[in-house]
Amino acid sequence: MIFGLGPIGANIGERLAELGRKVYGFDLAPDRTQDWAAATRAPAGSDLDAIDWPAVDTVIVAVRTADQVTSVFESLEKHCSETPLTVMVVTTLAADDARRLFSSTPESWRVFEAPVSGGPHGAREGTMTVFLSGPACTPAEEVLLADISGRVFRMHNHGDAATVKLLNNTLGTFNLLSTAHMLALAEDLGIRANEFFEVIRVSSGRSWMSDNFIDVQDDLLLKDVELLRSEIGALPTTDFDAAAAQSIQDARTLLARDPGKAA
Repeated sequence: MIFGLGPIGANIGERLAELGRKVYGFDLAPDRTQDWAAATRAPAGSDLDAIDWPAVDTVIVAVRTADQVTSVFESLEKHCSETPLTVMVVTTLAADDARRLFSSTPESWRVFEAPVSGGPHGAREGTMTVFLSGPACTPAEEVLLADISGRVFRMHNHGDAATVKLLNNTLGTFNLLSTAHMLALAEDLGIRANEFFEVIRVSSGRSWMSDNFIDVQDDLLLKDVELLRSEIGALPTTDFDAAAAQSIQDARTLLARDPGKAA
């Protein structure tokens, strides 16, 4: 069952349906369920009471906010609080919200914090990166992860997956905003932005964000930036001062450290 048929959930569901899995799509918006059912030829609806709950063994939660995840959990508990259930939450949460939400789920559930990276295209093609916290996966759960992802980074504690996802997306947003600033600066200096953009795409300024600059969903990225800011209070700033070279060298030293040794 896919809970939430937005850009990520709908595409995960389409991917699984294409692979021949039995999938049910749920969303409170009837137009979404109708469009998704037409695209996948799989059942979908907006009425939880109409679902054949004994046939549901896995729920992928792909809603937008922590409050919506809470609402989903409350709805699931009403229908299958004592039923063995695998629950994978691909929503990006703040670390505190992840720890709070996953600490009080029914004992019969196997709950995974599984925020993803790769956007709607990665969801549709099964190439997403998944940041996974939760119990050791069963063989069936491993197959599901293989169906929807290209790479899985596994962590032990709830909240760690959220932190890694937020750090990664904030870095990506820095890259996106820096690209925007450089395009504007090029125009100010008499170089057409679209001409400079072609230079970026094949040279040292290139990044995943520059490659996807036109289509990337910046609203979702900025939401994640705010989640991280709420966790730590303030984000790092970039200034090309006398300390810049030392900051780069310090980071290189961290990367060279023996991963088996504690800091």
